[in-house]
Amino acid sequence: MRLLKLLLLIAVLFGGYKWWQGRDAEHAFAASASPNGFVPVEMPGGARRNVVLVLAPANCPSEQAQRTEALVAALSREGVPVARGSGFSFEVDNPSAEQRAGIDRAVEVFRRGAPAVFVNGMAMSNPSAAQTVAEYRRTRG
Repeated sequence: MRLLKLLLLIAVLFGGYKWWQGRDAEHAFAASASPNGFVPVEMPGGARRNVVLVLAPANCPSEQAQRTEALVAALSREGVPVARGSGFSFEVDNPSAEQRAGIDRAVEVFRRGAPAVFVNGMAMSNPSAAQTVAEYRRTRG
């Protein structure tokens, strides 16, 4: 019985430690965000400069797909060039620590849900059209 209590205590302490680490990571993620909520990332392979890359499941009737369609339509109405995709990869040989951190942030954005939007070295999960247009204009150059 004593061993069981000790194991339970260890499990609770470890769980608390992991929760606190995740909380710190979330704070660091948010702290690096632009005024529009986008975070700096390593851009996926094939992403073009000054073209918004919108990633979401293809041919899906879900709410995420509907948000994606609405976002793409709104960006097109604003004259913002858009490319669509359903996945991504990185073309980086021997990445530096900064590139690895950028890749990790890009993966986290993608994991948060569709649409994942990438523009000029910045990314955000499920941004509004206004946020995306503002970030496009802020980073265009």
